[in-house]
Amino acid sequence: MLTKWVGEAEEAIWLLLGIGLLASACTPEDEIITDSPSVLLSFSADTIQFDTLFTTVGSTSRLLKVYNPNRNAVTISAVETGRGSSSPYTVLLNGQPGQRFEDVRLLGGDSLFLIVEVLIDPQNQNLPFLVKDSLTFQVNENLQDVKLIAWGQDAHFHRGWIITRDTLLSGNRPFVIQDSLWIAPEVTVKVDSGAAFYFDNRAFGLINGALQTGGTVNAPVIFRNIRTDGSYENAFGQWEGLTFTSLSQDNQLKHTFVRNAINGIVINTPDADTIPNLTLANCVIENMAGYGLIAIGSDIDAYNTLIHSCILGLAYNVGRGYYRYRHCTLDNNNVDYPREDEWFSVAFSDTISDFEVSMQPFYGEMTNNILWGSLTNELLVVRSQPEPETIVRINTNLLKSSDDSFEDNIYNEDPLFVDPVIFQYELDSLSPAVDQGIRTTITTDINGKQRDEQPDLGAFEYQKP
Repeated sequence: MLTKWVGEAEEAIWLLLGIGLLASACTPEDEIITDSPSVLLSFSADTIQFDTLFTTVGSTSRLLKVYNPNRNAVTISAVETGRGSSSPYTVLLNGQPGQRFEDVRLLGGDSLFLIVEVLIDPQNQNLPFLVKDSLTFQVNENLQDVKLIAWGQDAHFHRGWIITRDTLLSGNRPFVIQDSLWIAPEVTVKVDSGAAFYFDNRAFGLINGALQTGGTVNAPVIFRNIRTDGSYENAFGQWEGLTFTSLSQDNQLKHTFVRNAINGIVINTPDADTIPNLTLANCVIENMAGYGLIAIGSDIDAYNTLIHSCILGLAYNVGRGYYRYRHCTLDNNNVDYPREDEWFSVAFSDTISDFEVSMQPFYGEMTNNILWGSLTNELLVVRSQPEPETIVRINTNLLKSSDDSFEDNIYNEDPLFVDPVIFQYELDSLSPAVDQGIRTTITTDINGKQRDEQPDLGAFEYQKP
């Protein structure tokens, strides 16, 4: 009896072993987990780096691809951030956020996608600071890592910010405007060099008093969108822009950048004089979904200023007022968007409806400028009244225009910018704008370089070797 039972047991064991071997033989090789100490993973990058981020404001996502180049499957014992639960970095794996994941199976020749985000705590520092960590992967006896790097920046955060008394704003830390910045009537806000204002989506600046910026060549004042990563660095329409109301006066922007808004500057400041309500000195207005500058019934003095890449127009000057542009570079040839023929880059028109306008006659002037763009005609001049009610003086410029009735201008010759695709609007040595200007009181260019006895057209003076 015992002998029979032992025989049956041996048969059962051999049967189970056979079934196991058969199952093993039927299991695809890429599903068989290997415990070999020699296996390694591959990664789409050895470092994940984020642009400078404001503290308490989360980042955009970065994608990391983890690849198993081995024939067999592996079990990743642990995926975790080096600083564990105290890490500012968060990993999303299979839709679940965390700082540590265990026993992650990865088939042979297969890939795994991780999403990495970072949220940085304030450090009470004026200068940007480095935030480092690593993402480690443990497979069998091997430990591999991917470095995580971001720069953090403390900032002044404001929501519904209304400035009701004369104020000097320092450039020590950026200002993050989460919905609006208001300057109250009869209040002057002065802004120190190097100050930067970052506007969230749909945020805006409304100036009822006076805004006076004191930027320099090396430390300009900046008004721009909050996102700086990837394509958002030069994206149109990321905030509403700056609006100067009829109560505003004595605005002076010096070495100031206005970037990536819907309309960069809108001003409607009618009055009974020709004293500039807005002076633009050595400024850059760029990348607008609408207009760079819309001036309605206002007094504008712009010099050594670059306005470029605005879909609807660069500078529109309409209604009675005083509009003067000297040594400005105005280019609309670098817009990755189809422009319509009626979207002139620069317009002077003495008529406007639905807006209060100045009591003064219309005066428009362009001297020593470059106006270029992708349309056949980039200049519109509309006069409803004869002189002296309407005066438009356009002389000594390089113009893209089908109307060559204004004398002493260069028409339709490529200005030969160094590389407008990357926003380098300096002049090439062969540019027809070199030495074609007339002497004015503007003796330096936008970068503070001295203009010679025969100045060049536009904001940049070619520096002869």
